Amino acid sequence: MPGKRKLLLFSHVCNIRNVTGAEKLLLFCARKLQAHYDCTIVVPRQGSLTVLAKRYGIRTIICDNGLLYGMCSPHAGLSGLASAVAWSEPVRRTVDLLSGERPDLVLVNTSVNVSPAIAAKQLGIPVVWQITEVIAQNDYTAEAVSIIDRYSDLIIGISQAVLNPFRGSTAENKTMLLYPSWNPEDVHPEAWPSQRQHKRGLWKVKPAERLVGYISSYLIPEKGADHFLRAALTLADSFSDTKFVMIGAEIHHEFYRSLQDMAAASPYRDRFIFANFEDQIEAVFAALDLVIVPAIAPEGFGLTALEGMFFGKPVVAYASGGLKEILEATGNAPYLAATRDSEELASRAAQLLSSPGLAEEVGQSNRIQSEAAFGPSAYEGRLLGLVERMNGLHGSVVPLPERQEPPLDELGLRAIESGAKESAGNNRTLSGKGSRRSRSFKRRRALKKQRRGKGSVQRGITARRKRSRKGTERHAARRRRSSSIASRRRSKRHKSARR
Repeated sequence: MPGKRKLLLFSHVCNIRNVTGAEKLLLFCARKLQAHYDCTIVVPRQGSLTVLAKRYGIRTIICDNGLLYGMCSPHAGLSGLASAVAWSEPVRRTVDLLSGERPDLVLVNTSVNVSPAIAAKQLGIPVVWQITEVIAQNDYTAEAVSIIDRYSDLIIGISQAVLNPFRGSTAENKTMLLYPSWNPEDVHPEAWPSQRQHKRGLWKVKPAERLVGYISSYLIPEKGADHFLRAALTLADSFSDTKFVMIGAEIHHEFYRSLQDMAAASPYRDRFIFANFEDQIEAVFAALDLVIVPAIAPEGFGLTALEGMFFGKPVVAYASGGLKEILEATGNAPYLAATRDSEELASRAAQLLSSPGLAEEVGQSNRIQSEAAFGPSAYEGRLLGLVERMNGLHGSVVPLPERQEPPLDELGLRAIESGAKESAGNNRTLSGKGSRRSRSFKRRRALKKQRRGKGSVQRGITARRKRSRKGTERHAARRRRSSSIASRRRSKRHKSARR
């Protein structure tokens, strides 16, 4: 009996502490595809994802890829940057990896993870590109869609909102909808009562008090942390028996501090809990009575909302991207608020808090409806369709585009990306002007190094002629110290760029 075909799944990030929704989704996909393929996850570094993959018997290897964050916020010059990426060191490195691993298929996660797709198509390996975020709609969206079309054989969208930019394009016939789900073995309803008691005890929440929660990998503006806080302050005024927990790590210090200051300045500061990190997400949902998901940027899906539902909690959310699809599919349209309207968000939540019986009824209904629409059985049916399409793929070679000048090495690519890099969901627009500034900066830096080199030689000659041996030794020591400092500075810049 022949062995399973080999599948490499490429993650664009691997965070040390918090696991993002994209990482969680990739791991879930790998676990499901294990039944059909020999799966290996490729990560840019060791982190939480590699630890979790090992727990489930999934092999991981490290290969740092070049990311093009302008893919989710398209801009002028995006196609040119994609061509530059194709000639970059990260792509060459990935080609070497693929040549050694010899996979039958490659799955690329998120639109920004372009390097593995470009590398695989150079070798004629079929590429399945899973899009987990909503690509911004603007004058340059077609460029991002065209790049994904060029370097893919099958495009997976985790919601209709994700697939919308591909409608009407030549890539549309490659697309397939695959809603996320959950693994039954990860859910333990029998443990929820004890988990609820324990977690609420740690947070000093009394049994008679209601607990409203916000959950995100990081507390960032795009996920609406400040909108949750404003809605919570409105609710705190009307519901004295309610406390609020905000779960998410700090990544933008000023924004995070502003949230804490806002809560501390209110008369209800003792009713707010900030938790940086929670690895036992099941215990968190067990402790909550209501989940609020106020995403500002359109959500690719809204995994937190789905998790809240299958844990039997009522969910209130902004009608943002995939969140709207989830709540409408589960009969929760009455609990959708217009995006950015925190007053309406609070009003929807107040309906549930003012009627405990209604909240209980909605939570029970969510458990049933989420199972029917997005549960493991529904997912398995969609997955079999995906596997069938994957098995029918035949890779074709996509030659490298015309080389861009000057070519971008890894440092150059990262320097361009640094101005637009997404920080846990924080999308920023990358401009062609920024790339020109980066190249100009590199040229100026090279010229300065050249001048310093010439100057150092001349000073060395002058020192040998005019100074005593003791003076020359002192001069050499100073040069060594200066070189060491410069080396440390270069190393620091390189590390910063690699981030």
